[in-house]
Amino acid sequence: MQLSEHDEGAHPGALPAALPEGEQLLWQGRPSARGLARQNFHVLGVGLYFLALLVWRTLSVAAEPGNGLAEGLSAASVLVMPFLAAEAVLLLLAWGYARSTIYTLTSARLAIRSGLAVPVTTTIAFELVEGAALKRHGKGLGDLCFTVRESERPSWAMLWPSVRPWRWRHPEPSFRCVPNGEAVASKVKAALEKSAPATAHAPASRVAGADSPAATLTVSS
Repeated sequence: MQLSEHDEGAHPGALPAALPEGEQLLWQGRPSARGLARQNFHVLGVGLYFLALLVWRTLSVAAEPGNGLAEGLSAASVLVMPFLAAEAVLLLLAWGYARSTIYTLTSARLAIRSGLAVPVTTTIAFELVEGAALKRHGKGLGDLCFTVRESERPSWAMLWPSVRPWRWRHPEPSFRCVPNGEAVASKVKAALEKSAPATAHAPASRVAGADSPAATLTVSS
């Protein structure tokens, strides 16, 4: 695994250097801004939280002696601007990360380029990948999460948001919210299988579902 500050190379905006001879670019893409907003920045959860606050504030003020629904709604209206500001900030962050993140698959490695202020590229050679999982999010979006050798696990904070959620101790680099997730998973599966040593007992696939053991590509809904 290699970490480096981004440097424009043979594939601008994606890899820190030109591809070695014989290595091929198989796929390149970005996460969906809408997907990141929902899955990473939880805009729906934040919206529901503010909605609950609005309802609670309205009902609690309206229930006071001498008040009615109009007074309750008036008191709750002070929460509208904080709600809109919070949602706007989260949507802007999702858009910024979607624009600044590039995922790359070559015939020999994976690469994740991310960072709003200082873009950093993380490259992961196939020999370090122990398994992968596809998590579907609907509308064709999917997360491809990669299990890497324990001795080579990168920083969760450096990879975020391109990392599997809730795996702080053992970070799993991920292609988050990619459009046409199943098609990308097929390309990853084919590349991993092609790079695997040809042995009689080699596993049929190194790409399996999200909760399956490593060394296969798993698919979960």
